[in-house]
Amino acid sequence: MEFQEIRTSMGRAITHGDVFGRFYDIFLDSNPRIRPMFSDVDMEKQKALLRQGVNLALMFAEGRAIGRSAMDRLRNSHSKSNIGIEPSMYRYWLDSFMKALSELDPDFDANLEKQWRAALGKAINHIAGGYDEASTKSA
Repeated sequence: MEFQEIRTSMGRAITHGDVFGRFYDIFLDSNPRIRPMFSDVDMEKQKALLRQGVNLALMFAEGRAIGRSAMDRLRNSHSKSNIGIEPSMYRYWLDSFMKALSELDPDFDANLEKQWRAALGKAINHIAGGYDEASTKSA
């Protein structure tokens, strides 16, 4: 997997617009169950968390320990015993992110989409795989 191409794609998208804001515009309308999940969320903070989360998801896909630690925390926080994000819902997240990238990265193509989906898919599968696990409260 070519992580430099993915990171360059992100840089282009950020240069051409608010990719994280655009993502949320798309994502919140992608399924009627999603918008209510964000009704009491500070979206500016959420966009900053998303930017950090995408970077950490790429680190996870690269096999870096900091990415693993972050995805383990998300696996726990998004489980059924915490905020309860059902595994079937992650496809809306990924499809929305691909749409935002395709709109804002002028060089986005099928090959880049495949790379992005593979990299983010690793993190998503890890997070979604913890849905039924018992909560591990951290200090």
